[in-house]
Amino acid sequence: MEDPWRSVFDDIHDWLSGPRAAVTLFTTGALLLSTGTYVAANQIVTSTYICFAPLDSRSQTILLQYAGLLLDAVIIVLLWRVLTRMRNLKLRLRMLSNIFLTSSLFSSFLWLTISLLNGSNLASLGFGFLRGFDVVTDSFALATMTIGLSIWTCETTPVVSTAVTTFIFGIWRAGINVFSLGDWMHLSRAASLGPLWLITFGSGLFVYAHDIRSVIFVRRILFVSFMVLLLIIATGFTFIYPLEYFDKRHPINELMYEARTIHDRWLTKASTSTTLATAVVIYRERHGGRSPPPHFGDWYQYASGSSIVDEFQQIDNDLDVFWSLPPATLRRRVQSALSNPGVGNITVENGQVTVSDAGHESKNMDLRELADMIKKFSRHLPDMVLPVNLNAAPRVLPLWKDTQLQSRGYLQSMAKIISKRSTNTWSAENNTLGSRYTEEAAQSATWHQTRASDFQQMRTEACPATSRAQTSPYWDLSVFCSACVRQHSRGQLLSDWEKSLDVCSQPDLNHLHSFAMTDLSTPPIRELVPLFGSSKMAGFQDILVPLSYFRQEQVDDSEPFLKRKDTLFWRSAIGGQVINEQALRGSHKLRLMHLINNADSRDWATVILPIPGADHKFRSVSVSVAEANRDLSFNVGIDDFSACASQHCNTLKKVYGENTQTEDPLKYRYVLLTDEDDGPPATTLKMLHSQSLPFISTTFKTWYSERLTPWLHFVPVDPRYQALHTTLLYFTGTANKAKMNGINTYLTGRSSDGQWIARQGQRWAGEAISKKDMEIYLFRLLLEWGRLIDDRRNEIGYREENGEFRSDEWSRAS
Repeated sequence: MEDPWRSVFDDIHDWLSGPRAAVTLFTTGALLLSTGTYVAANQIVTSTYICFAPLDSRSQTILLQYAGLLLDAVIIVLLWRVLTRMRNLKLRLRMLSNIFLTSSLFSSFLWLTISLLNGSNLASLGFGFLRGFDVVTDSFALATMTIGLSIWTCETTPVVSTAVTTFIFGIWRAGINVFSLGDWMHLSRAASLGPLWLITFGSGLFVYAHDIRSVIFVRRILFVSFMVLLLIIATGFTFIYPLEYFDKRHPINELMYEARTIHDRWLTKASTSTTLATAVVIYRERHGGRSPPPHFGDWYQYASGSSIVDEFQQIDNDLDVFWSLPPATLRRRVQSALSNPGVGNITVENGQVTVSDAGHESKNMDLRELADMIKKFSRHLPDMVLPVNLNAAPRVLPLWKDTQLQSRGYLQSMAKIISKRSTNTWSAENNTLGSRYTEEAAQSATWHQTRASDFQQMRTEACPATSRAQTSPYWDLSVFCSACVRQHSRGQLLSDWEKSLDVCSQPDLNHLHSFAMTDLSTPPIRELVPLFGSSKMAGFQDILVPLSYFRQEQVDDSEPFLKRKDTLFWRSAIGGQVINEQALRGSHKLRLMHLINNADSRDWATVILPIPGADHKFRSVSVSVAEANRDLSFNVGIDDFSACASQHCNTLKKVYGENTQTEDPLKYRYVLLTDEDDGPPATTLKMLHSQSLPFISTTFKTWYSERLTPWLHFVPVDPRYQALHTTLLYFTGTANKAKMNGINTYLTGRSSDGQWIARQGQRWAGEAISKKDMEIYLFRLLLEWGRLIDDRRNEIGYREENGEFRSDEWSRAS
């Protein structure tokens, strides 16, 4: 019978003290905790790796994610039900062992089946980027965590263990967001602090509503007190810590100022010598006391008048690893290099230069033009055979551990005092200088396609053991790898071009560049052999030479810079490599097309804009990519699909279109140069010699890379394109354009700065990257190489005796 004296407040009290209220409260707490963790985990900058709309269904992907979440929940509950039926810990551990063993066997069967169906060789099956030690340690950590969580779940419930695991991950992510506040990836106080408030209140409500007395051996009162203290500290830090802004100078302006100082210091180092005697002294100082090679005086006379006579670090870097090999071994490996497909042959014998037939007119022209440069100083060179890579892509990719073993041998040999000549002599086989390769080598030469996945593994193995490529493989393609850019960037802007070319410290580029994502028609050479080529990438051991097809010194007699179109121009073609599923989403060319021409509402970019009401102050702002594209002037497109070799070619044409109209890039102020699918931008030198301003995005080194200074001779662009919009915005400004991000911020375009960089680059290209500079570089390189293959290389040189310089002769008649 109902009590007539009860009030509505009594009913509310009964409901709050009953089981329904407890369920409601801990469900609310779990929802707050989960929501906070989800929001905290999504406070990230997304990668430019794209979802290719014609093939990728957003709704289907989300549905599969929910299905996976449901299956995970089912597995956890079933595992809990199975283990709770075991009477003691020993039986539970035995059951877990059986489950682990069964799942491992089933997973191995699936992995082997899929690998074999995909055509993988059993002898080459591996774990991708994982090494054996990684597999063991990761497996041990996973097994330990799974066993601990399983036993703990048996003592509580799956809800409790799942909630605590979610809490640990959420508080870790929220803490990172709060204490990263102020950098270009964390711009909002509310977005950084809000998830922490949700996690704190949600976890506290959940713990009390579920009547959890301790959380992983921590008493409830201590746990809640810790959370409240953390929340107070984080809140105070968030509102006290000032958001990053740039006072008086735009950061690009700062980089330009520093670039001039950096270049002046480098140029002073590179042009110290004014006399031959000084050049010899500087050479010895920079090479550990070693004398210059024979005929150094002839080279110095040839280089007279050049801006660069003392700094050839690229040559030293390329040849250092070969000092570990005896001269006779080097000569044998020259023949080994010639036995590979796609390798040409230039022979120097008694001062005469001859060229082998490469089998293709364009390749023969490249060899002839390189040989013509060598003829100008060949009388000073020893007899030698030069294997030349006829492809744009680098080829020599030995294991890092192999190069290290050889380097250690070199250090040990240099520690000894060499007092006698080497007993090695030229063999009859090596003495046949005119032969391109022996008949046996030609018969054994194979030409097979290298799969992209295998090539990525080869590149990883060629990187130093301590590099990020080896120690921190990148697997979450949707997230921007901030650690990969930190060492060469200042904020979002590229500041250290030399470090940006070290792809071994940037494992994400394996999934963001066509070179690493397409099958290779010409296989890499896994042995350390001497091979001269036009470009290389970190991990490759090719020797760089100035090949003429990268030299386009056209006279730019078009309109002055300020009369050209205030637009960023880019054109490229789809190469002959087969575009696989990964390249469709990660190719540096297709990512650029998506970013500029096909951006959707979920794509955001960070740009640097003036602070309203504050003179000469700037800050980073997150804006929609679609808005940024609307306010900035881009002209990007693919103009040639004729070489496209993929089933997706027609789809690519429909999505990105084809710009069949031929346009002269020199009609534009700004020209973006990106890598080809297998090498550096083909028109870099042409643009450097022009009046237009080149925006260069590359991961390849060339013979002249060390001579260029970013922000002084060109504008560097990271291959991830995270700063492309803010960089162009600096030069073009926002004047007379629509509001960006709803704010009418007026940014004056710095076109005069763009003109200054273009002029500096054009002037410097004429001074340091001319045809004469190519010859000087090649002459110096071949003198160093001639000493390397000489049996008396530790004895011969160019040295001063009795006040006069004397050049030792080569071991063989020149």
